[in-house]
Amino acid sequence: MKAIQMISLCLVIFYLGCSKPEVKFEPAENSIVGKWTWMENFYSTGGPGQWHPVTPANQTIEFKSDGSFVSANSFLNGVTRYDLLDSVTIIFRPASAPSGYILMQYQINSYGRELYLQPADPRCVEGCSNKFRR
Repeated sequence: MKAIQMISLCLVIFYLGCSKPEVKFEPAENSIVGKWTWMENFYSTGGPGQWHPVTPANQTIEFKSDGSFVSANSFLNGVTRYDLLDSVTIIFRPASAPSGYILMQYQINSYGRELYLQPADPRCVEGCSNKFRR
């Protein structure tokens, strides 16, 4: 009887020692609403594009749930409203553009807590984008 208990105990210890805990990676909030810090901008002057740090650093933008927008000093300055047109396009108002608005495409990397904004109309031929972090 003692041998069976000892074997059972060894099997339980072996089972617990070999099982790995399940690791879950929960994505960050996948909503555009909130405050974002402008980290880098991507552009090209004819050659391959590169990411460049934003100066001055620590500029923020904020998308509020009521559709209001708080711009950074150097990014969309003067814009006070936004609307999500679809799952990849935002319209910003008012803007100094002849149309009175700016269209941008956006993408959220929820694992990296990053937001990418790039002009949708007109598009940058050589590529351009802005990276923000939550």
